[in-house]
Amino acid sequence: MTTSRKRKESDLISAFKSLLKEQCYGSQGQLADALSKQGFVNMSQAKISRLLSKIGAVKTRNTSNQMIYILPDELSVPKSKQAIESVVLSVKHNNMQIVLKTGIGGAPLISRMLDSMGESLGVLGTLAGDDTIFIAPADMTKMDEICQSIRDLLGVKE
Repeated sequence: MTTSRKRKESDLISAFKSLLKEQCYGSQGQLADALSKQGFVNMSQAKISRLLSKIGAVKTRNTSNQMIYILPDELSVPKSKQAIESVVLSVKHNNMQIVLKTGIGGAPLISRMLDSMGESLGVLGTLAGDDTIFIAPADMTKMDEICQSIRDLLGVKE
């Protein structure tokens, strides 16, 4: 990737984050239109979707009960192990899958972290809501070990 292309992508991400912080956008089409007004052309739904995923944006209800995209502060990467420990409430399994409970808004961040570690941690994949993560184990015969590895990683007591 050329320096000019990297700069354009950096400018796009910066503009995209600013839009999410300053305005209320309920659709990817609205975001594409706003970006095109700032000079970013050919913003397809697929590109907007990738940008939303890349920066960790989520769709939530605002105070007017409208669904909008946001980049919540609580989804930023915690600065210390204590911050992660304060977000994760429990890690349990039922011999089929692992359920991790977090404080409100904490699940997407922790889910991304677990997905990035993948099978080295014994995690096949995750599915996150706002405060709950369903974890598919790579090996169901090692549920206790996988749960303990996750607890150790996140600093959670049993």
